[in-house]
Amino acid sequence: MLPDSLLDVSLTDILDALPDGVIWMKPVYDAQQQLIDFSIDYINEQVRHLTGDAQRVQTGMTFRQALSPETDNQETGFEAIARVFTTGVAHEFGYRNNFLNRWYTVRRSKLNGGILSILRDESTLREANQLVTKQANLMQAMLDGSLNGVILLEAVYDSQQTVTDFRIVAANQTLGDMTGINVQNIIGNTMGAVYPGYKAGGFFALYCQTLADGKPRRNEYYYEDEQLNGWFEVSITRQDSHLVLTTTNTTEAHKAGETAELAAVRLQQIIDVAQTGIAVLKPTFDEAGQVMDFTFATVNRVMAQLVSETTDAIQGKPISNWFLSYRETDVFSHFKHTYLADEIRRFDIHYDIDGFDIWVDVQSVKLDDTVIVTFTDYTLLKEVQHALEQQAADNQRQTELINSVLDSSDSGIIAFEAIRDPAQQNTIVDFKFMVINRACIGLLGKTIDEMMGQKLLTIFPGNVETGLFELYKHTTETGHPSRTEVYYNHDGLDFWLDISAQKLGDGFVVTFTDVSPIKRANKAVEASAAELTTVIDTAQAGIFLFEPVFDDLNEVVDFRFRLANRQLAAYVGQEPAALTGQLGSRWFPDYKQNGLFDTYRKAYTSGRTQRFDFHYDADGIDAWLDIMATKMGNEVLVTFADYTNLKRLQRQLEHSITDLRRSNESLQQFAYVASHDLQEPLRKIQSFGDVLQARFGPGLGEMGSDMIGRMQTAAGRMSSLIHDLLTYSRLSAKPAEMKPVALSGVLSRVIDDLDIPIRETGATIQLIDLPTVPGDESQLRQLFQNLITNALKFRQAAVPPVVIIRSRLVAVTDLPPEVMVVRKVPLYQCISVTDNGIGFDQKYAERIFQVFQRLHARSQYDGTGIGLAIVQRVVDNHGGAIRASSEVGRGATFELYLPG
Repeated sequence: MLPDSLLDVSLTDILDALPDGVIWMKPVYDAQQQLIDFSIDYINEQVRHLTGDAQRVQTGMTFRQALSPETDNQETGFEAIARVFTTGVAHEFGYRNNFLNRWYTVRRSKLNGGILSILRDESTLREANQLVTKQANLMQAMLDGSLNGVILLEAVYDSQQTVTDFRIVAANQTLGDMTGINVQNIIGNTMGAVYPGYKAGGFFALYCQTLADGKPRRNEYYYEDEQLNGWFEVSITRQDSHLVLTTTNTTEAHKAGETAELAAVRLQQIIDVAQTGIAVLKPTFDEAGQVMDFTFATVNRVMAQLVSETTDAIQGKPISNWFLSYRETDVFSHFKHTYLADEIRRFDIHYDIDGFDIWVDVQSVKLDDTVIVTFTDYTLLKEVQHALEQQAADNQRQTELINSVLDSSDSGIIAFEAIRDPAQQNTIVDFKFMVINRACIGLLGKTIDEMMGQKLLTIFPGNVETGLFELYKHTTETGHPSRTEVYYNHDGLDFWLDISAQKLGDGFVVTFTDVSPIKRANKAVEASAAELTTVIDTAQAGIFLFEPVFDDLNEVVDFRFRLANRQLAAYVGQEPAALTGQLGSRWFPDYKQNGLFDTYRKAYTSGRTQRFDFHYDADGIDAWLDIMATKMGNEVLVTFADYTNLKRLQRQLEHSITDLRRSNESLQQFAYVASHDLQEPLRKIQSFGDVLQARFGPGLGEMGSDMIGRMQTAAGRMSSLIHDLLTYSRLSAKPAEMKPVALSGVLSRVIDDLDIPIRETGATIQLIDLPTVPGDESQLRQLFQNLITNALKFRQAAVPPVVIIRSRLVAVTDLPPEVMVVRKVPLYQCISVTDNGIGFDQKYAERIFQVFQRLHARSQYDGTGIGLAIVQRVVDNHGGAIRASSEVGRGATFELYLPG
């Protein structure tokens, strides 16, 4: 029983799936029952695919309607198909479709009262057969062209399967010429009949051994019969069941055995290399009867060499032993299809797995229960093709690169071809423009079209007068490159040219550059050189150029003055010319011992610039010098500045600073002691004032009480003033202890300290993105406390104070011009403190940071006038700067620039 799914498949579906074309036709009779035509009842899809007649041939048409004129003949036309129908004898024929350039085999059979035509595309097989025929003809041509006699033999067996003789299957003409026999007449005869003495001569035994074990053999024998005698060298190889015999008549060259042996070896190599790969495959099956692999039944040397084995080693072995993954490729599918469908397959494949990387043209044909595979390895051809494609691409890129280089060059580049006059013994009479780059347009004032293909002397006749034409002729005739510099003032051109010519074929390539600016520059340089000499001699710095002096071991042992200016020569009381050419040790003997020579030598040998201060106290010279030695080419350039007077002044200044530091320390100690001692009597005055006010105030009356109050107020101001002075003095005396300080933490503590005034005034303090800066935490805390206290103090009436403190990074290059920082660093934190208080006139912006400076009367706002001076001092101690900006009634902003 067939499965239901298969029963659902129509016959049409099955026929359409067949690889061959199928046509079913029924006979058409006239009224007298005479066969006049056939009607086409069915055409499967493959017919249309194979013939390209999808639009012309349709079911329902008659055979005569569908018949094309080119196929209407006795072999293929109506008479042929009618003969099959009337006789019942099947007819098979082949024909060629010229339009599609394809070959077909058609088989027509009578079946069930109609005609069944099977159409098969045989183009691939015919091409293969033509190739085989071509290869056979080529092989025969090789055999006939060989200098050796070649015979193809097959064994002749008796009833016990014993070899009794060998039959000649093929032979070349050389063999006939060698043995005096007509080659065409011996084909099909046995060797014993043609050469009766070959068994006695030992040849027969040689052939039998090679046939038995497959080993190639080579030997030399003496052959003699009634017609032929002489020495023959024989080489024999087995090819499947045949023997290939190569023979050479060595009678005349018997003593030249080495030459004959070499010829035989070469012939053997040619035969082995010239063969196509051949393998006879036998299928192997799994338990379900499915083809699972193929084994090598027979292989030739090409096949064996492909897997680096001998033929014996792989025969009988599975293909998958060497081609491990081929069953997952199309190769196995093609072999399997050929075996199962008995259909020839021809395919190309790039096999790049299992350690192989080959391109092969493969054909598989079924023969009995085997598959014969032939293949041609065209890997080398593919590699050559790829190489040619790559070379073509490289050439294209090279051409584009050359054109790009030519057109991107600022120099003019032109290729010329010589024009010769045969009447003057082929003398060069002119040159023709062949290649011109774009730079020539600007240099010569002509377009490429105006010059291309024209004669040089037609467009630029001035080449004769300037001598350039003779130079070009010399380069073309001798091949010697030429280079010159010429002033060209002809043909509407006026410039200096640097010209270089190189021979190219029967012509030359010229490269030229307009050097007119260089010529003008050279004159300017000559004038500048004189000016430079004057500048060097009048320079306040000493300048000299040292040339090294070597000993026999190539060690630098001294330096020689190649140039010296007046500043240097003055140290030894000479003119610069007296030092030029002299050794350094001649005028400055001590420089070899005091370290200067070693430093100059280090600058020369290492190539690193040496910059150093040096006290030259020898050779009658006592000078402090700032020296820099730099290697320049093969010499050392030395420049120096004499800062002897500055050094003396520095020493005086150092003594003064020491004295000043000692004085400041005494002053600071005095200020501390004085401010501390002044606090005690003030406290007593305040205490006595409190006692007077408490005990005697009522008795003193209103005036007395007012005087005591004023005394107490004055003492309080004096105490605050002394306290602030002491704070200011300590800031001046104590340098900041620099460590990372988080300003957000500092300001949090300041706000806590000012909690009472902040709540009393209803103030709002906003802190925005405050950074961490290097500084002294106690001083920074004092700074921000003074600034916030000022903002709370100088507030507007009935308006709650708002203080906003924020920061931003500022590069040193972006600092405002009026901001002068104490210490320069790449980045600064700009912390701005902005309030909404009463503000001040901007003209007092600098004055408010001075000690004891006030902008308001004490009766309006209390304070000592030192708070902002303390802020200024803290900023200075941190290496920064501060500035203030304000308008009366619009608040104030203080910007602190602290190194970040």
